Amino acid sequence: MYAGRIVESGTTEEVLSAPRHPYTHGLIDSVPTRHAPGRELPQIPGSTPQLINLPEGCAFRPRCPRATAACAVQPSKSGETHFALCHHPLTEADR
Repeated sequence: MYAGRIVESGTTEEVLSAPRHPYTHGLIDSVPTRHAPGRELPQIPGSTPQLINLPEGCAFRPRCPRATAACAVQPSKSGETHFALCHHPLTEADR
């Protein structure tokens, strides 16, 4: 969920192993692991929006590295059982 909206849904395995929404990817990428102790964790730039003043379209748009003008319109879900509300969902090549 981001800003009170479900942005990605699927099985635990699908979402954790192949995130499609840039926010989900950012969250997973910032989890510390025992394989890289002391590594600086990546951060999602910017701040969360005020829920009473959400931007038009995708609420994650101001913070998203993949955002384009298309993101000013609320996206529809892409995918059947594993979906992301994103105009530019991540693919295998992006991970």
